[in-house]
Amino acid sequence: MIKFGGATLGREDRIRKTVQVVRSTTGPVVVVVSAREGVTDRLKRALEKGVSKDSISSLSEDLRTLHPGIPDVLEANIAALEGDLARLPRARHAGSEIADAVLARGERLSAHWYAERLEQEGIRAEPLEADQIGLLTDGTFGGAVIQQSTSRRLVRARVLPVIRRGAVPVVTGYIGRDGVGRTTTLGRGGSDYTATSLGSFLDAERTILVKTDVSLFSADPRVVRRAEPIGRLSYEEAEELAQFGARVLHPLTVEPARLHGMEVTVESLERPGLSTTIGPAVRGRGIRAMTLLTPVALLHLRVPGGRQRKGVIAEVSRILSDARINVVTLFTSSALLSILVEAPMGEAARRVLLPFVRKDGLGATLNGPRRTALVTVIGEGVAADIERLPRSVTSEALGISGTTRTLSLAVPEKLGPSTLREAHRALVEDRSARRTA
Repeated sequence: MIKFGGATLGREDRIRKTVQVVRSTTGPVVVVVSAREGVTDRLKRALEKGVSKDSISSLSEDLRTLHPGIPDVLEANIAALEGDLARLPRARHAGSEIADAVLARGERLSAHWYAERLEQEGIRAEPLEADQIGLLTDGTFGGAVIQQSTSRRLVRARVLPVIRRGAVPVVTGYIGRDGVGRTTTLGRGGSDYTATSLGSFLDAERTILVKTDVSLFSADPRVVRRAEPIGRLSYEEAEELAQFGARVLHPLTVEPARLHGMEVTVESLERPGLSTTIGPAVRGRGIRAMTLLTPVALLHLRVPGGRQRKGVIAEVSRILSDARINVVTLFTSSALLSILVEAPMGEAARRVLLPFVRKDGLGATLNGPRRTALVTVIGEGVAADIERLPRSVTSEALGISGTTRTLSLAVPEKLGPSTLREAHRALVEDRSARRTA
């Protein structure tokens, strides 16, 4: 199972490298593709800025230029796209449904175009659209979850015959369908999630996620100059890394692999040999990575005697869930509940919590939202390294939360990058220096 990201399909030199990857892989190969570089951004702009005859015409011409060799499929998708965009201003409750249908066009075109490109290179290939071969989801537009057990039988029935015919199935990433046949998308990075799900359905030993010049590092190398490539992560560490802000992986990518016992490798197309393997945990590995999630919104909910008031956390969680507000993490003490939510949802979180805060006899207060950064240290047995964090890091923390695998510090937004660098220096760079001394 091989997945190619959109940037790997954006330039001719990179496309040739992807073809070579397919050609050199032994045994049956299944390919999952994202939309070609820039296509999803074009489709999003069309949704955000509204449509006009000129803008639809310009978008259609861009798609024709980017997807040569598939004229019939191309024109059918453009016609459907133009119809969806024309319906958008008149739609009332179907905005998300139409948006997902529009965004899915990038992957549909990419699968047909790349299959044709492989054919031109002498590699038999057949395009498959994930929603049409039975990749079922929970129906959440913009961030659907794949229904693993129900999808497995349907997907196998459509993909395995293609493999038996000696062809390479080229499957759309990012999209599926709900129970009534509507197209749903899986959210940012969803093609990775598609690939590991298909890998588990097809009993693959490994899924390879091919990206341009990206692997998994001990921290974001754009922020931490001395970030180190990570050779291996456990399933749990990789999941934490994705959940706490590393954009290299979709947050749900790891789960199908973990359940199936399948290894996942993140590989760099431009730098052969730069890769990270995700698999079962190895004992005694220590600090593996750090993430910076910024900005997030911090709210402090103080409830006098909170520890004696049963159900406070459950009720707060229910209120936020009912309002579709995503909680990043919670910090708790005896009377203080610190809630971190995605930054755009900060004011909404405050509004929906105010009626709870104002309950008679509760005596609660609510402060925030405050723009904050969340620095998370990830690794098996992370607690053993807490004492190595410098005081300059811990003294500025607005909240600290820990598990056996993660340590998270909320700090003022402006201190996020410097906190990440200091923590990395203390926990990763100093350790590396000791190993080489």
